Amino acid sequence: MRIIARFEKGGHARFLSHLDVLRMFHRAFRRAGIPISYSEGFNPHPLLSFAAALAVGYTSESEWLDAKLERDIEISEFMRSLNDSLPCGFRLTQCFAAEERLPSLTKLMCAAEYIISLSYNEREFPSKLETAAEKLMSNNIFVKKRSKSGFKIVDIRPLVYDIHVETLGEGEIALSVTGCLNSSESLNIGLLLDSLFQIAGKPETVFVHRRRIYSDDGTILPKFGG
Repeated sequence: MRIIARFEKGGHARFLSHLDVLRMFHRAFRRAGIPISYSEGFNPHPLLSFAAALAVGYTSESEWLDAKLERDIEISEFMRSLNDSLPCGFRLTQCFAAEERLPSLTKLMCAAEYIISLSYNEREFPSKLETAAEKLMSNNIFVKKRSKSGFKIVDIRPLVYDIHVETLGEGEIALSVTGCLNSSESLNIGLLLDSLFQIAGKPETVFVHRRRIYSDDGTILPKFGG
């Protein structure tokens, strides 16, 4: 049986790396008594994967896992048992029984939406941030990116689909960013924020939250632009 589930990652769990999260779910499945299938060969591994790694320090309400089980289980029982076995900061919010022929989550996803909460003291910061966003959306965004062969200069503007600035109250701003996220290339939110802050100046605090992961056709994942 194949199950795809959406889960939240928050609180102190945001400081766990992607590898830490993978190991944590392995332990949670064992505690819940839910048997995961293993790959064949000399080095078998659990058939458990995720849509996209989340940077350390970020929170999310839209992380996705894909698990192949050794036996069938009721979706409600799967969700209850695994939630009871997950540590603080993690919670399943949706589960689906998926067909075996369905592509992997990494092949389905195409974009992601982030909400970046900013606090500031400088009175002019909101207008400076809006100006910076408009400037970046109408020009190339050249950044220094690390690669296997060292650092190189790349233009990340094609990966940025939308930037929206909203003032929430005195000293608080919500920055909504939608960008590319697929198996071959993805928008690095940290590099985009660095480019914005080079123009607008740095805020007091920055808190990044992934709100959604999208697919092209709306299969399992929400449809991009739908």
